[in-house]
Amino acid sequence: MTAMLVDENPLAHAVLPTFSTLYDASAGLIDASTDEQDVVFFGPPRPTDTVVGSIRSLERISSTDGGPSRIARTIDYRDVYGHLVAEVYASGVACDIKGPVAASTSSALAAHVDASFDADSVRRFRTRIFVSDASRLTFTRTAVARYLKDSEYVSDFIVSATDDAGVTAGRAWVTVAETAHSDR
Repeated sequence: MTAMLVDENPLAHAVLPTFSTLYDASAGLIDASTDEQDVVFFGPPRPTDTVVGSIRSLERISSTDGGPSRIARTIDYRDVYGHLVAEVYASGVACDIKGPVAASTSSALAAHVDASFDADSVRRFRTRIFVSDASRLTFTRTAVARYLKDSEYVSDFIVSATDDAGVTAGRAWVTVAETAHSDR
């Protein structure tokens, strides 16, 4: 299920709470090229439940050095009881294009993480894009930590995307849940 969030409508859509659906639904900023995004779950998601997204904040951040301004948006996702399930932050450089700007590097990173890990197990997915339209990407994955959080073991990974010239086009920091263990 993929849905686009329209900034003018604070209750624009309902989606299933998995990494890939929240990333797809929130990825495009209006009038900005998204170069940073952070998807965070507050506890294990229940992929059979539906959550509703609403924009908590939408702001234009002026540049202090005369460069282009940035647009930032935070979206809360709540379950049917109103409990906060997840939050998505997106930020990008303002541009003159009307409508969401395609970000192939960002989409490729998300697709790689979705294929590498079970989408239901991703607890956090943060990206930083350096080259938004890079092609023929090569991905590397590095495990950096394993720990217990919210009664489940999670592992942190860094996923880097490099282009043919060896330039880092984007990087993702991913937290993935392992098989749940009790803390006895």
